[in-house]
Amino acid sequence: MRHPLHAAAIGAMLLLGGCAGVGPRSSYVEAVTPADAPVLAADIARFVAERLPAAATTMALDAPAGELASDSLTPVLRGELRRIGFGVADAGQKAPGAHPLRYLVTPLDAGVLVRLQVDRTTASRLWLRNSAGTLQAGSPFTVREDAAE
Repeated sequence: MRHPLHAAAIGAMLLLGGCAGVGPRSSYVEAVTPADAPVLAADIARFVAERLPAAATTMALDAPAGELASDSLTPVLRGELRRIGFGVADAGQKAPGAHPLRYLVTPLDAGVLVRLQVDRTTASRLWLRNSAGTLQAGSPFTVREDAAE
């Protein structure tokens, strides 16, 4: 039997998915351990690669700023995107044609909620900790395509 909080967490994630999208310049990472970072980075990179051709695309990574600038996810994500063939620039760099990537990773119940924004696509996914403390996908990505302005 699944943990009763699992259903509640998925419900909360779906409700959060309907809220306003990740705002401009707002990447935020909290509660990601060095052990979690490769798991989350690989998943984020896979999601991006399903939507954009890696060899022909540069991602403008909108990394967290200020006291969150030394998070454990961003350098691993940058490396994973490069490993699978993406060009990677920071959001402040001039990179013509680069696609902005913003991410929000926050604790939620017994895991973390990952929200992404790539161009006009917003996606959310819940990750739960198993009995060993390792993150496992608790849901598929919930994806919303924003209308063109």
